[in-house]
Amino acid sequence: MQPFRFKVIALVAILSSFCAFNLNAEGIRLHRDGPMARDYIKKLEWMRCSVGQVWDNRTCIGEIKMLSVVEALEVAGRLKNLDGGGWRLPKVKELQSIVSKVENRPRDVEPNIDQETFPNTFAGPYWTSDQSFYSKQYQWSVNFLTGQRFNRFFPRQKLAVRLVRDLKIIN
Repeated sequence: MQPFRFKVIALVAILSSFCAFNLNAEGIRLHRDGPMARDYIKKLEWMRCSVGQVWDNRTCIGEIKMLSVVEALEVAGRLKNLDGGGWRLPKVKELQSIVSKVENRPRDVEPNIDQETFPNTFAGPYWTSDQSFYSKQYQWSVNFLTGQRFNRFFPRQKLAVRLVRDLKIIN
């Protein structure tokens, strides 16, 4: 009975590692659908373009708008009813979840993000909705050049914005 138990445990371990690898792979985790990308694991739906850009067939075109937190919240409010509504600034953990750890990429040029899913992303900081718990005068951001998060920006400073909403799963 021991050899059978060992084989079952080994098979489960192999399948678990295979499934974990596939679930974390960007191409599998993020489903591209026109101007939106759906993350079925985190239950989020992302705008593939940064605020200021528009979706044009297979890419984002236009100039990314650098906004203060107040301006970013205003834009999200204006888009409240767009395509089902619910658009908002992402939380820091949500935004950091779309940072890619791509090996052998030029570290000083390209953004640290899946550029097929999020084309023409700014290689710099993006706002989140999270205020710093260290000091109320700062807001958290995620930098897509470095892939790091920071809480050193004043909300009045101008950063790039990518909007997200909670994914509505229809049963």
